[in-house]
Amino acid sequence: MNGYCGKMLFVDLTKGSHEVLALTEETAKLYIGGYGIGAKVLFERMKPGSDALGPDNIVGFTTGPLTGTGALLSGRYTVVCKSPVTGGWNDANSGGYFGPELKKAGFDAVFVQGASETPVYVWINDGVVEIRDAAHFWCKDILETEAALKGELEENRLRAAMIGPAGEKLSLIAAVINDGHRAAGRGGCGAVMGSKKLKAVVVRGTGTVPVADPEKLKAANQDILDTIKNGPAAQI
Repeated sequence: MNGYCGKMLFVDLTKGSHEVLALTEETAKLYIGGYGIGAKVLFERMKPGSDALGPDNIVGFTTGPLTGTGALLSGRYTVVCKSPVTGGWNDANSGGYFGPELKKAGFDAVFVQGASETPVYVWINDGVVEIRDAAHFWCKDILETEAALKGELEENRLRAAMIGPAGEKLSLIAAVINDGHRAAGRGGCGAVMGSKKLKAVVVRGTGTVPVADPEKLKAANQDILDTIKNGPAAQI
C-alpha cells in the first residue's frame, strides 16, 4: 500500500513478548491516519472499564499515510490510550523525527499493553524488536536518557518517544517527549507509560515509504511552499 509499511507491532510487557500483524488495506482505508487506526485497535483490544493506569490499558504510537513520505508538514505521530485524566479516549500528537523514523523502521504503529515489573524500553532497529532493561535510565530526564541511549546502542541517529521523572511518578500532566522538546502532552499519556514501567520507545530505520506518484508529491510540496511564501499571511 502506498503511504504505509503495512505492519503494526504489538508488545506485551507483562509477558515480555511481541508480535507483528498486518495493517490491511481495508483497515487503512476505513480508519485513516494514526488517530483512526489507534481508535480501532483500542476499541477492539481493550477491555471495557480498564484502569487507565493498569496493565489492561494500551498505549499506541501511531502514524498516518503521509508520515515518512517526504510530504511537507507531515512529520507527526499520535499517542493514543485511555486517559487517566478523563477516563475516556485520549490522543496527543507531536511533531519532529520520531514518526517518520518509525515508518522507516518498518511499522505504521506500535501498541504496548501489560506492565513490566522493572523499567524497560522497546528498541526497534529496521524491523528487529527487543525489549531491553531500562533500570539504569529510570529517574533520568529526557536529555540524559536520549544521550545514554545513543551511547548504549551506539546509534547517534536513533529517535525516541520517552518519559522523564514526571511520567515515572504517574503525574497526570506528564507528556511523552521526543527530540528533546517536542511533546505529546494531552490526557496523561506520560503517566500511562510510567504505569507500564515503559521508559521509551526507541527507533532507527533506513527503509522508505512507498509513494504512488513521487512527482505529484513534489508538485504538491511546491504548491504548499508557494502558498506559505506568497499567500495572504506572508503579506502581513
